[in-house]
Amino acid sequence: MKWFWLAPLFALGLLGCRPPANGPLFLGRGVPFTLRAPADGPVFSTQSVRFMMPDGSEELLVTSVENTSERMSIVASTPMGQTLFTIQLQQGAVTVDKRIPLPQMFDPRLLPALIQLANWPLEDLRKGLDPGTTLEETGELRELRRKGRTVLTLRREGQAPNFKTVTLDLPAASIRAIITTLED
Repeated sequence: MKWFWLAPLFALGLLGCRPPANGPLFLGRGVPFTLRAPADGPVFSTQSVRFMMPDGSEELLVTSVENTSERMSIVASTPMGQTLFTIQLQQGAVTVDKRIPLPQMFDPRLLPALIQLANWPLEDLRKGLDPGTTLEETGELRELRRKGRTVLTLRREGQAPNFKTVTLDLPAASIRAIITTLED
């Protein structure tokens, strides 16, 4: 079986450049983010995540996200349904159950961080950012900036809190991901 789907995760990991640990994760060089409490996000969704890589290739991943007042759980699988890994955020701790080896530089906390950055209230998200980092929202566009440069943009379409489509752009890695909600 081809494991090309690891390429986008590895690229995201390079942006973070930090293996899982306590404390903030890095969304880019010098851009720390502390995960927020699970209670503020969507309840449940299944999503298709299509990554467009710098070389023009595309990879597809399916995620199921369940969020309660106590825990956020994410199951990542292939389009054929093979579970690749699960992530749980509970009481500030992240646990990962890997069914296959993940790239060493990939910080799995990036997935809940991206979900939170797309869906959580701005004021709560800003509490998780370093003072030198800004997160702004104009309509359905959210932009994370550090020292005048764009680190991440999120274009959201549909109704909050579970947007139908979120387009994620990471300029430093030349990666785009389109996250489409498959069911509510």
